[in-house]
Amino acid sequence: MSTPPSLLDRHADATQKLILSSSIELLERYGVSELTMRAVARHGGMSERTLFRYFASREQFLDAVAAEVTREIDAPAPPRSIDDLRTYPGALFSRFEEKAELVKAALHTELYDRLRLGIANERWAGVRRIVDEHAPHRTARDRKLAAANIRFYLSGSSWHYYRFHFGFTLKETIDSAQLAIRLALDDIGNGDAPGLRREAVLT
Repeated sequence: MSTPPSLLDRHADATQKLILSSSIELLERYGVSELTMRAVARHGGMSERTLFRYFASREQFLDAVAAEVTREIDAPAPPRSIDDLRTYPGALFSRFEEKAELVKAALHTELYDRLRLGIANERWAGVRRIVDEHAPHRTARDRKLAAANIRFYLSGSSWHYYRFHFGFTLKETIDSAQLAIRLALDDIGNGDAPGLRREAVLT
């Protein structure tokens, strides 16, 4: 039988949750540049010393914040099939839209590199597998390049570029990414491998 958490454990858990929720609120309001341990302590109504009991360095703190950002954004699970992949921008970008300020803050280098090691890598692996299954007749290099191009359109950076650089609506942003993915899949799936094309010419 498991031992129930002690009052001290519950207090520690609540304090850590307060630290991370305060960090998310600051991120959404001001971005990473204002996300200092002093600012988080002040926002959460605690001492800086309390934060250092939980996070010995800014690096540890940012690792924890990146994990919390991932939970808060709660992006859809990576696509499992080619049909999932074709429609995935709709689910992904709609979620980004709901958490727009947090996603924009997460694009900052200090957090982006940490986020890339989590769900973003899982998304990349999913896309690679789907492309490999979709175009086994193409070279490994062709499939890798096609998967990389598709993966690019399934990112916060692409969502941000369409929405705020081009000023697209959410629907236009989704349609643009879906079109790019469809064209990439059509090209890698329908095109013959270079060797097959040369062979066809010779015969």
